[in-house]
Amino acid sequence: MTPDKLKNLMSILLIATGVLHLVVAAIGAPENLRIPLAVFGALYAGLGVWVRSGGRTAILAALVTTVTGLVLGGSNYAQNGGPVTLPVMFVIDLIVLGAGVMWMLKSGKAG
Repeated sequence: MTPDKLKNLMSILLIATGVLHLVVAAIGAPENLRIPLAVFGALYAGLGVWVRSGGRTAILAALVTTVTGLVLGGSNYAQNGGPVTLPVMFVIDLIVLGAGVMWMLKSGKAG
């Protein structure tokens, strides 16, 4: 995959997971997860838009946010369970991370 296609993939997935987070926060999440899901939903959607037109900084911000979401969401999910959509969000996060790392390697902008 070319760097442009990887950025496009990241953008689409970040926007999709952002929307999914927001929908789950609005209609399917336990009360204690609604605000964190909504915050990450807005953040992911915004990053998805930024990644489309941004460069290295946008990709790095997406990677850091995605790792943070995986760690926080994953630990909460492991302890408390959660909506059935969370594993789907985790898979999307893993794909975003893989695409971001591949973008860094292929674009020559890893350092």
